[in-house]
Amino acid sequence: MESSSSSLKCSALGKLVLSSGLLHSSWSKISEIHKSPYSNQDSGLGIKIYREEKFTLVVFVAPPIFTSSSDSTLLPGKENENPFPFLCSENNPSFSLHTPAFKLFTSAYKSLTYLKSELLQTLESEKPVIITGASLGGSVASLYTLWLLDTIDPKLKRPLCITFGSPLIGDVSLQQILENSVRNSCFLHVVAAQTRIRMDFFKPFGTFLICFDSRCVCIEDPVAVTELLNGVHDSEQVDYGQVLRRLDQSMLSMADSRLIPEAVIKGMEERAEMKTLRFDMFKKLNDMKISMAYIEWYKKKCRDVKIGYYDRFKTQLAFPSKEFDIKIKNHKIELNRYWKSVVEEVEKKPQSDISILKRRFLFSGNNYRRMIEPLDIAEYYLEGRKEYRTSGRSRQYVMLEKWFGMEPIEKERRKNRDLSDLLTFDSCFWADVEESLIVINQLNTTVGVRDDAREVLLTRKLVEFEEYVWEMIRKREVSPEIFLEKSSFMKWWKEYKKIKGFNSPPSYFTEFMNTGKYKSYGQSQ
Repeated sequence: MESSSSSLKCSALGKLVLSSGLLHSSWSKISEIHKSPYSNQDSGLGIKIYREEKFTLVVFVAPPIFTSSSDSTLLPGKENENPFPFLCSENNPSFSLHTPAFKLFTSAYKSLTYLKSELLQTLESEKPVIITGASLGGSVASLYTLWLLDTIDPKLKRPLCITFGSPLIGDVSLQQILENSVRNSCFLHVVAAQTRIRMDFFKPFGTFLICFDSRCVCIEDPVAVTELLNGVHDSEQVDYGQVLRRLDQSMLSMADSRLIPEAVIKGMEERAEMKTLRFDMFKKLNDMKISMAYIEWYKKKCRDVKIGYYDRFKTQLAFPSKEFDIKIKNHKIELNRYWKSVVEEVEKKPQSDISILKRRFLFSGNNYRRMIEPLDIAEYYLEGRKEYRTSGRSRQYVMLEKWFGMEPIEKERRKNRDLSDLLTFDSCFWADVEESLIVINQLNTTVGVRDDAREVLLTRKLVEFEEYVWEMIRKREVSPEIFLEKSSFMKWWKEYKKIKGFNSPPSYFTEFMNTGKYKSYGQSQ
């Protein structure tokens, strides 16, 4: 069960850091720096690197907080105003940070940039990096870790950030962003149970090791952490050296009723159960490939009877007949439900995490969009609606097209390649065909009614559509099946040719159609 697996991972992390001595090493170095002058007097931020035999330890030390701990700074998604633009997601394009910690971070930006280069070399040598700090120093250490993580190759080990009694650094938007990011596992926050942290604005992320005398619990559920630690900030300094010495690691528990109120445990269990029911997009992708294969087969069967799958589907919707036609609609619904969930999940993630995820879904998502969106368009116009591009398009198609367009992929088709199985690049092509048919109908209804301005406007729309189609033909980005005799596109062409008349000057497109060159379009050359 996923909730049990998550609990074990969290508990294992707590046991690991306790048994490894990392917590004791981190705190002893923090204490050592506290007893000596800061290494960076200009910013008030102390930074020191300890190169141990088994790991490298980076310690941040900061002065006490003199301003209100509830002060926050809003960071927009614009890169020149935000050192962390890579954290912004589609759902959360901005977030707020703890002002005292953010000011210390930006004041030492030059030194931190140099430190980043140094630590990246250390990580490349496969030596673990621990970044730590107490109180405000821990908050800056968290910010620095977030900043460092953006430049680390995914193949390398990520650093672990350990904080002691530190103020929370971000608002609910940042919490939501990190909750859906691999970065969340890089933070371990050690907090004494008697400490109360103000959480009316700032929210927790990462894993919390909450210490109760000689026992502790390791929790990654942010709601449970909030319930256990929320309160007026306790400014009293805690000696975490004593706290660590009192800990009995054998008593480490995930949800011991002797340490955590029953209501909190129940809430944790309910949220863990919901996670097990959450959509698993990676495992489900193979099932979706089966549905896509079924629709590809449907597309070929339609072509065998000289009708494109778009027009066959539209006809079948109007006059349901064969069982396999009805099954196609069910596969379409299943695929739409799946990809809608994928896009919703991706939109929660930081921008830099999306690039990693997209590599697994990029081509499958693009094929889905090109194959299935025409079927949604068929339904849309069969219901008598208009302006699909602006009023009817589902968000998953918009985002999948946007993400695919951001990739450096060569889109020109080689002239010697057969295009029989090509899916039209612009998945909204058929919506433009339907809109052009509507325009032709509007022009035909104006016969006998004098309205030159309206006629010019409508005719111009048809010419623009012609130019759009020709550009796609020229680039070999449209499927040859649009030229099948029963297609809606050929219906449009026959009507458009009448409107153009024989006296209109020829264009590349009209010559292509009138001379029959379209019949050999898409054949290998």
